[in-house]
Amino acid sequence: MNVPQPPGRPPRSGRFRRTVRALVLAASLMASLAAVTGCTASAEADAPRTPCGLVIDGSGSGAAGSRGFDAEAKLKSTLVPFLTDRRCGTLAFAPVTRSSQTSSCRVGDVDLDPPAEETTDRDSLRRSARVVAIQGALTMLKCARTQGGSDVIGALARIGDAMPSGKETPSLLVVSDFEQADKEFTLRVSEIGTDESRERAVDTLLGARGVPGIAGMDVYPVGYGMRHDARPSDYRPFDAFWTEILSRRAKAHVHDDYRK
Repeated sequence: MNVPQPPGRPPRSGRFRRTVRALVLAASLMASLAAVTGCTASAEADAPRTPCGLVIDGSGSGAAGSRGFDAEAKLKSTLVPFLTDRRCGTLAFAPVTRSSQTSSCRVGDVDLDPPAEETTDRDSLRRSARVVAIQGALTMLKCARTQGGSDVIGALARIGDAMPSGKETPSLLVVSDFEQADKEFTLRVSEIGTDESRERAVDTLLGARGVPGIAGMDVYPVGYGMRHDARPSDYRPFDAFWTEILSRRAKAHVHDDYRK
């Protein structure tokens, strides 16, 4: 029996219903694809991309105890927060030794966001990579302690050279008290008390070495100036000396986030 259709509405054929179902299915697939694409784009945007560097001081002043600033303890307490906060995608290493740029202490760069299948737990993979970074840092510290000396400026030059060029601004964690002491130059606070003497000392230190290539980079010192914390009269010229080098001449951006 033919069912009468309401006035003005054409009868719906089987072809019409199939077309509607196809359109609904297509719309559903497009929505699903958009959701997946959105998640992928979000994951890509959240991926850690910052090229990072670690400078670790192996000199005697970095020992534990009342006379040292305990480089190992500061390294362990700041490295993971630094890697996380700065969204580090890679980590390179440089030691502070008697001749940092030519030091035989070498540790390979760590990829903190290694490639993986889509089904891989990326957070777990990144945590494992950070463990590798900690192990590499401790290995570098152990080696640096066998070579003595405190060529901080050479370590800054070495880590600057290790940073890749690209759109992302590198971040550098420098675990050191910044007491420059090598065979060619020893920083003595008593000799940098005036603007003129400080200028001469900076010129002498940089001299043939040149300014470290860290322009525009973000530098995060840890242990900076700890030997002078108890004597403001000593700390002021020390800080002015390194401010001249890091901020004015090297044109780096120095931050206090992890300074301890």
